[in-house]
Amino acid sequence: MVKAQGWSGLLWVSLGFVIGLFVTARIALPILLGLPRAIRLVASGAVYRRLLFVPLVWIVPLAVIVFLLGFFWPSTVAWFEGNGALSAGLWLGVIGILLSVLSKKSRADFEADFDQSYQQFYVRRSARRRRHVSTTRA
Repeated sequence: MVKAQGWSGLLWVSLGFVIGLFVTARIALPILLGLPRAIRLVASGAVYRRLLFVPLVWIVPLAVIVFLLGFFWPSTVAWFEGNGALSAGLWLGVIGILLSVLSKKSRADFEADFDQSYQQFYVRRSARRRRHVSTTRA
């Protein structure tokens, strides 16, 4: 790599690694770990259906951006594809985040974060039952 791109290749690997970590941790990991859990919770009636709308807000615009970038600036896409050091760093970051799923502590942290972040979407069944019971007694 140093012979092909010079010492700037190390900078590209580092930059790609940081970008790969950030993007995968912020976008792909929550979708991979959170979407199955969200579908289960929606199917059981524990959360509102609008919880499933959030991944679509991320997936659809990102797909459109990638398509438009390739359509209007194919030379930019070719440059990114041809930069081996950047690609290697990106893949190392992606693999690093995906391997973190194997850790029990990481999964437990994600579940706790999921519950804390999406508690506003949980259906309050006990409040609904109390309201329903009080109206049927009257």
